[in-house]
Amino acid sequence: RVRVALSFYGVEYAYARVNLLADEQRGLSEMGQVPRLDWSDAAGERHSLTQSLAILELLHEAASAPGRSLLPLGPVPRARAREIAEVINAGTQPLQNLGHMRAISALAAKDQGSDAGRSLGREAIAKGLAAAEKLAAANRDERFCVGSHSSVADLCVVPQLYNARRFEVDLQPYPRLRAVEAHAATLPYFQAAHPDAQPDAAKA
Repeated sequence: RVRVALSFYGVEYAYARVNLLADEQRGLSEMGQVPRLDWSDAAGERHSLTQSLAILELLHEAASAPGRSLLPLGPVPRARAREIAEVINAGTQPLQNLGHMRAISALAAKDQGSDAGRSLGREAIAKGLAAAEKLAAANRDERFCVGSHSSVADLCVVPQLYNARRFEVDLQPYPRLRAVEAHAATLPYFQAAHPDAQPDAAKA
């Protein structure tokens, strides 16, 4: 999400690799989570901000311009974009985070040895995508979740579809979201932010 937004607004940044499997994120924020954005202001003072939607709001306030914003014009479209974003951000993504899955699997292993964490993550993804699919289906422009340009909703949905494939979730029931993803794949700021385009991406 944050990489897409930085590219969308034309903000140059340095990518810092964090190995989640080695728990390198633990000391990066109060919650021990990523992403974290670090920067210096005009006076040279250093700042850090965590939580992707908070970072997206900061970039909107600091770098948006007329005709170039990830928040649609008008209160209803803007609220709709935030609604879809929160379906993913609050209702879906946390349940398939590595830390939560590890904790759940550890508890389940004491009883039956199943990978309950991953199963929960898969169910959460399917449920969240089904909700986002219905919301996006109300938009006239099939290229986007809300309105006729990229918004915070697209920035949440597209990475979630990428993650859904990692969990082997069937994406056939979500044609509108797949259409949004297909269009996003043609946009330079999504291309630059794609996980496979990052310097620490696993090479085939």
